[in-house]
Amino acid sequence: MLSFEEKRKIITRFTVLEEKPVSMKRYNYHYPASKRDKTVLIKHLHPNGNGFVYAPYLEGEEVLDKEGYVNIYEATEDKLIQLIEQAITYMDSDGEVYQEGDTFVYQNDAGELLKLVFENKMWIVYAYENVEAVFKSLDQAESYLADEGFFEEQE
Repeated sequence: MLSFEEKRKIITRFTVLEEKPVSMKRYNYHYPASKRDKTVLIKHLHPNGNGFVYAPYLEGEEVLDKEGYVNIYEATEDKLIQLIEQAITYMDSDGEVYQEGDTFVYQNDAGELLKLVFENKMWIVYAYENVEAVFKSLDQAESYLADEGFFEEQE
């Protein structure tokens, strides 16, 4: 098991993190460049070696607390580095799987085409250049297209 000082030394290698003391001689490490609402990447690193890394992407794989943190009390150096790197990668994303302008083409049995485009965090169905429908989620848009008899073209 790594000591408090060893863990702190590993964490401070990540210069993008800001160390902030909290109560009972513990430290939090903030990631100010986070694209998510949360900026605390490591919380409550304690002199006894206990602490937590933000890791909601590990759901089901590790024991997480209700806020999405995994305990690092028994973490090895490699595991701690891996968790921090993954947490930074996660916090660098805004959670959107699709990028602005992503486009999918749908066709019905009559050969008519509709385009489904991701714009302004919405899914827009276009018939030629005209807006046919707008949806908040991909599931809603795909359900609408299926109900209308349109299925994604396969390349």
